[in-house]
Amino acid sequence: MLVFITSLFVHSTFTFPVLLPFHHHHGTTSTPTTPVNNDFVSSKLLRPALFSRVVYCAKKTVTKWDCGGPCEAIGPDIHVIKWGGNDGLVPSYLIAHDPSTNTIVVAHQGTNSKNILSILNDVNIFHVGLDQSIFKQSAKKVEVHEGFQNTFKHTSTIVLTEVKKALIQYKSQSVLLTGHSLGAAVAVLDAIMLHENLDPSVKQSTVVFGLPRMGNEHWTKFVDSTIGSEFIRVTDREDPVVDLPPRLLDYYHPAGEIHIEDVDKTGQATKIVACPGQENKHCAEGNSIFKDHTSDHLGPYFNDISFGQDACKMKSS
Repeated sequence: MLVFITSLFVHSTFTFPVLLPFHHHHGTTSTPTTPVNNDFVSSKLLRPALFSRVVYCAKKTVTKWDCGGPCEAIGPDIHVIKWGGNDGLVPSYLIAHDPSTNTIVVAHQGTNSKNILSILNDVNIFHVGLDQSIFKQSAKKVEVHEGFQNTFKHTSTIVLTEVKKALIQYKSQSVLLTGHSLGAAVAVLDAIMLHENLDPSVKQSTVVFGLPRMGNEHWTKFVDSTIGSEFIRVTDREDPVVDLPPRLLDYYHPAGEIHIEDVDKTGQATKIVACPGQENKHCAEGNSIFKDHTSDHLGPYFNDISFGQDACKMKSS
């Protein structure tokens, strides 16, 4: 399925060569990267990755917190507040309380490769303005991927309502937004929405994996200025999906990239770097979408964590 989406975006890129600039370098940089150590991975990336993995598991196992290895890796005391979605136009999502950090977690599943409606969320690549009924503080020039925003709107009201209730119920002052692939895009839109609607005293962090490009250059500036200080997007080796839609179609990334350069045979990342700027040529921006490395989109990323339905087949320890 990922190969199909990659091929479609590449085809779309060369369908309109006259209308689009071929050498637009907005936001690109060659600033040297800096190494990321294991402490950063453990403190900032690990739990978001575990929640992004668990939301791919079956509803009946997650709501009972009995999904084997993926649930066990997070811990036994998670309270599932809300599970929703239909694996189609509305990918599965999880809202939960993580008592280890007293955090309300919102995690979104990526594209379901077995459902054509889910795939269509990804390939609807036209630009649209942010929905002003939801994003009242956004600039008018901000435009995003239509399919991503439509997917987000299916769950936005529920997420906002449940998060507000949960913060009160659990006396929490912390929210984590996470997801993989399409789920990563929905999580970023969630984060912008919550930033606008929650009290500033609530600490909000957004850590996503395999995020595709989401919008125009005004979008990237909007993300950087709102959630940028607590925003991380993790890219895995030569994953081509994170370079789609191409910049040729006026799509760009915000800052905050953490790039995994190498992973060993046990699924452990052996080199991870922080990438200054929005599109760093030493990181995912330097990849080629013409190479078939779509398996890197699923992982493993680090700690032998991969995403997708197959990642939920881990046996209990």
